[in-house]
Amino acid sequence: MGKQIIFHSGALDEKDGSFIQMGNKCKICGKTSYPAVELCPFCSSENVEKVALSTVGTLFSFSVTRVPVGPYKPPIIGGYVDLPEGTRVFGQIHAKVEDVKTGMKVKVQTGVIWTEKDGTEVLGYYYVPGQAESGGSK
Repeated sequence: MGKQIIFHSGALDEKDGSFIQMGNKCKICGKTSYPAVELCPFCSSENVEKVALSTVGTLFSFSVTRVPVGPYKPPIIGGYVDLPEGTRVFGQIHAKVEDVKTGMKVKVQTGVIWTEKDGTEVLGYYYVPGQAESGGSK
């Protein structure tokens, strides 16, 4: 295995040999945010703690890009996912375009999202469809 890097510092943490999404929970206002940063974006408190985010959420909205963008090949599905703790996260949706619907359940996965020309694997997160019967509308 070659060199691996995480696409954005603080986006993922390693736990028990795998990567997980980490956010902040504010000890003052109680809100959770992503990515983890030094101050709470809601009340500006410095009194925050890193917490693992939920692995399942609901697709709030999405868009499809049908041209190449950087290392990504079309179609590229980007969407906002609402997590149970009240955090809205943007990420890629790895699925067939016709299978993606607002309101559907999605689950986070981590892995290689692209490989640099020098062979460096860039690790990140993306979402995949959850339960097929989770509903939603196109």
